[in-house]
Amino acid sequence: MLKRLDPTVRDLLIGALLYGIIVEIAGLILVENRLNYTLGILVGYISVVFLICHMYLTLEKALDMDHDAATKYGLRNSILRYVIMFAILVVAILAPQISVIAVIIMIFGMKISAFLQPLINKYITSKIFKERR
Repeated sequence: MLKRLDPTVRDLLIGALLYGIIVEIAGLILVENRLNYTLGILVGYISVVFLICHMYLTLEKALDMDHDAATKYGLRNSILRYVIMFAILVVAILAPQISVIAVIIMIFGMKISAFLQPLINKYITSKIFKERR
């Protein structure tokens, strides 16, 4: 299934997963309430997967539009992603079982994953999937 994904999206998802594993291990060492922290990391990772896929689908559709329509469509979907992130944070705040800090740490993982994408492609996914770009 991962082989059918766009290579950049695949790299971002794998990068977010690796980041999640690293912050999970660090959190298990540092935090007292491990279950809440782990649930926060899990909610954050699921959110990141959704946000990355939504961003990809938005870009794919916008590429087939004229400039003005693509700009409006991209802006509308970008705002939608912010609203979704805000809603996820509100749910995490209201649910005492979920660590809000862990959710925020994972949502930042999307940015970290984007910065690490070239390295992840070079050293991990190109070797696993035997492809070069």
